Amino acid sequence: MIINLTESVPRLNLAKIYTIGNLQAKANQIEFTFSREAIIGFATELLWMYQDISDNKRLVLSTHQLKVDPAPNQVIGFYLTPTSPVLTLKINTLTEEDKCECEGWREINIKRKNSNHYYCVREPLTEDEGLILLESYELSKRNILNIKVLNERNEDVTEDCSTIVFEINRSGLKEFATMLLVWADNYSEQEEYILPQLQTIKQGYNLGVMLTQDSISTKFRCQDLGTVSDYDERF
Repeated sequence: MIINLTESVPRLNLAKIYTIGNLQAKANQIEFTFSREAIIGFATELLWMYQDISDNKRLVLSTHQLKVDPAPNQVIGFYLTPTSPVLTLKINTLTEEDKCECEGWREINIKRKNSNHYYCVREPLTEDEGLILLESYELSKRNILNIKVLNERNEDVTEDCSTIVFEINRSGLKEFATMLLVWADNYSEQEEYILPQLQTIKQGYNLGVMLTQDSISTKFRCQDLGTVSDYDERF
């Protein structure tokens, strides 16, 4: 699959992000801090899902934390830091209309607009003769995501949250993954983007998705988070 890295997708698709857990104070915002490798890994896995499943097939995948879990995984392209909640990705579970034709969001920084700059997402590697083959984003073991939950006073209440749920339908996977790859190509340390939400469109940026009205406000950030072995001595 060939992805154009020089322009934004023309429309956004609905997604829903919320928490599960005993939050003593109301969760007001969720911060997803990705390493560049984690952005690429997430986008790659989403595009493979887009190719592999139908619009009617439901899929639920959970990623568990390094060090905390006996068998942490990178099933959706990244590892979670030990302080993050579990992340559950649900595909084809949203019942609302998933395409948002309205305008008002802002564009993320794209450095090479109107140029011939593309990214090829090839088919996933398959195990051969017992060998474990790694994708490019896995090689350095820097594909890490940290999730933080804040309350209305901007206090960290992550430890009161057991799980973050991210719902999106298959029809939105390609646009979302495309914008993740565009973001990774224009990666800049400490850069952050608030996702648009139905009732607050003008406050958000085009990353291919628009949050439902009942979602928790969500911000995407990028930062070098080190390597997996910094968090879990088993790696």
